[in-house]
Amino acid sequence: MSKPNDHTGVIAADELYTLREAGRRLNWGRKTLQRAQRDGLQAVTYGREKYIRGAAILAFFERLENGGRADV
Repeated sequence: MSKPNDHTGVIAADELYTLREAGRRLNWGRKTLQRAQRDGLQAVTYGREKYIRGAAILAFFERLENGGRADV
């Protein structure tokens, strides 16, 4: 059973996620996140942390649906 604050699988276009939070929501490990970044998922580094906009995650999947690199 899910916890009340469990948002696994939920990505909102107007939210900003740490790399760790995005991975948790997508159920992706570190290597999959790294591969997605190599394949075009845009992340921004500020200080020691990497961030991904929800809109960038959704755009990444849209590109995959439309024939973009799909090695993830």
